Amino acid sequence: MNRKILLWTFAISGFTALVYEIVWSRQLQLIFGSTVYAVSTILTTFFVGFSLGSYLFRNVADNSKNPVKLFALIQIGIGLYAVIILWLFKILPSFYIHLTNIPGIQFIQFLLLFLIIITPATLFGATWPVISKSYIDYEKLGKDTGRLYAFNSFGSFLGPLAAGFVLVPILGIIKTSLLMALINIIIGTILISRGKKNEN
Repeated sequence: MNRKILLWTFAISGFTALVYEIVWSRQLQLIFGSTVYAVSTILTTFFVGFSLGSYLFRNVADNSKNPVKLFALIQIGIGLYAVIILWLFKILPSFYIHLTNIPGIQFIQFLLLFLIIITPATLFGATWPVISKSYIDYEKLGKDTGRLYAFNSFGSFLGPLAAGFVLVPILGIIKTSLLMALINIIIGTILISRGKKNEN
């Protein structure tokens, strides 16, 4: 597998992750009415998911015979869940409206959002050990790790800019989410198809 392709797919993965954070925050603001709670919950869940995914997949990545394919499947999983989550956001208000008078509603808000978002956040966290196994040459550990982090951070830097100033104003929240889902699925499909070509 071409190492440059792995770098750029990891950058794009970081890009989509931050776009999701923006658009999901906007959707949750419409449901729960408070930007502070929505953003705080999403940030908390994303960081918990990043940690959990990295921890859970650390041994899976080391023992994987084809970490590139595993990375591809994770990307496809993120894309598919990003479509499912739009449906969850659609049905959430009808469910949530019956809970508004319950004491401790803010904790219930947090729990609901956490349960919805933790899956893609964990998958994004899983990309780190898997891509590291795919890309890093341990004789160049520092150089390769730094390059991975730089590309992913660059993608993460571009994500909020693109979401806030270009994608959401032009496409809207739903179409932006679907576009990111399509990008994740395309990334995974390309990596799998190239892997099969290399095997042949």
